[in-house]
Amino acid sequence: MLRPRYPSDEADKLLLRFPSGMRQRLEDRAKSNFRSMNGEVVAILSTVLADETQPPPAGPAPAESSPRT
Repeated sequence: MLRPRYPSDEADKLLLRFPSGMRQRLEDRAKSNFRSMNGEVVAILSTVLADETQPPPAGPAPAESSPRT
């Protein structure tokens, strides 16, 4: 008997190796945010990648240094 196809069957998959303790930290964070571990990883990566596409904040122009004499 064939099982129904789900969108996740077509999703890209990636196997990760975590440094010691990181998996537990991720699991704890996912539980506190009421997400699966996969959902938590996707949320974290989405935030980081969205931040990279934002232009840097405008600030004062760097002061020009005068040559030493």
